[in-house]
Amino acid sequence: MNRWGKRRCISCQAAPMSKASVLCQPCHDIALKMAPVIIEVPKDHENYKSVKKQFTRSWRHDTTCPKVKRVYKIIVTEASLNQYQVYLDSVEARGDFLATGKSRGNENRRWHGTKRRCCIGDKGTTKICTNSRCSLCRIIQNSFDITLSKKATGWGRFGAGIYTSSTSSKSNDYSKNRGINSNWKALLLNKVVVGNGKKVTKNKTSLTEPPEGYDSVVAVPGGSLNYDELVVYKNEAIRPSYLVMYKKP
Repeated sequence: MNRWGKRRCISCQAAPMSKASVLCQPCHDIALKMAPVIIEVPKDHENYKSVKKQFTRSWRHDTTCPKVKRVYKIIVTEASLNQYQVYLDSVEARGDFLATGKSRGNENRRWHGTKRRCCIGDKGTTKICTNSRCSLCRIIQNSFDITLSKKATGWGRFGAGIYTSSTSSKSNDYSKNRGINSNWKALLLNKVVVGNGKKVTKNKTSLTEPPEGYDSVVAVPGGSLNYDELVVYKNEAIRPSYLVMYKKP
């Protein structure tokens, strides 16, 4: 291990990470030109350990937490990143969350499970496929699309939004392999702008945006909900950040 140790660039592994990335600045610039791409995070890297810890600690179902096999950093396009940043800044300007000790825009990391129709994430497979029905690759390539809301499940407990959870085992229920032979499953860990979240415990399927004065819906366990959900209603409010591969439970 070089002198930068656990804070080294995950790509060249020879230089320190830049302040805004898990890559050094030269590698970050190259990755942006190639984006969207996924880059495997070394298992001894601090970011791998952070993501793995979040996966393990947030597995709240009675089943045994599966073993994390690989973690990939998702590099989105500069345009996509800028759209997210503009939205985050606007939410922060309205809510001044930094002043209350929260992250900028009350940004959090949340899980999302979806369908995978290729072997991206398996050993040696980092190419984004072109199958229009591979929801995982389409999210990595284009981020989330609010117009596709409800298509996977047929309904939305809190309306037409983009759903995530702090509970990895809940998102695992939506992670599906379709038409492929793999011993691994995939989850996305995403950056989400929570902003001022409206806490709810009861279904409200008619929502197409947060209640007035709020930026998101934060569904807490109780009532008809066993596990938490976070729902945003704008594409700009969420970006995929990590792809986590784990053994099938």
